[in-house]
Amino acid sequence: MFKATPDQEYLLSVLDATKVMRKGQALSLLLNLGEGRTEAYARHCLLQLGHMRKIAWKTDDVFATPMMFNEPVDEDMLSAVDVMLDLTGTKAVSVAAGPAPFKLRFLSDRGNASKGFAIVVFNVDSERGINDGLPAAPGGCAIIFLLSYMTQKGRVKTSLPHYFAIRDGGRYRYFRKG
Repeated sequence: MFKATPDQEYLLSVLDATKVMRKGQALSLLLNLGEGRTEAYARHCLLQLGHMRKIAWKTDDVFATPMMFNEPVDEDMLSAVDVMLDLTGTKAVSVAAGPAPFKLRFLSDRGNASKGFAIVVFNVDSERGINDGLPAAPGGCAIIFLLSYMTQKGRVKTSLPHYFAIRDGGRYRYFRKG
């Protein structure tokens, strides 16, 4: 039986929080761990994790924890992971899901400073509930509101430090409050 490498353990720790991930997201996480890691290495890591039954492939592009194999793909979480990858640029120091209304929380270590973020998916049908029940961000994190439409920007009602993210084609655009 194989034992997971430290890089694979890191990927599994992120997957433990997110429960689902795209292959490209996993490759980015592994490549961000430092020099000497190649795409071939990252693909091999995923192949080994599949053989060890540590991950379960839902499609050719999406995998989940084995416990989540029969559950629907959480597209909001996949979007939150995209935002995390955009904002970390290197290894995420810690990653955790929830508590509601936060979809994903993470700590990024960029340069000499660490910065915490908490992502809120601001879906059209949940806007009011999020504004009414938005607690302070855990650990003083900056909140990233993941919007479906730019018009939602004006519907966010909070005095907490926050930013906005909206998908623009295959990437996200980021905006400050106001």
